[in-house]
Amino acid sequence: MDSNLTVDDLDWLRKLKAAADAKRDPPPVPMNIAAKLSTFGLAKRNSLGAFTITSKGRDALLDQDMRDAEDR
Repeated sequence: MDSNLTVDDLDWLRKLKAAADAKRDPPPVPMNIAAKLSTFGLAKRNSLGAFTITSKGRDALLDQDMRDAEDR
């Protein structure tokens, strides 16, 4: 995962994942964060114009969770 992602970026990615897992509409993501997540291929616009997590985004969260577990 890219080290340029901030804690805030990851928090938003988790919110997108939670919405997708619950089959809810994703929350509105701040444009600066949406742009960064899209640039890295972690999120994309859906047909309604909202941002959703991609499989690459899910993988990035899994990697981050594994790193966090190692740090404990």
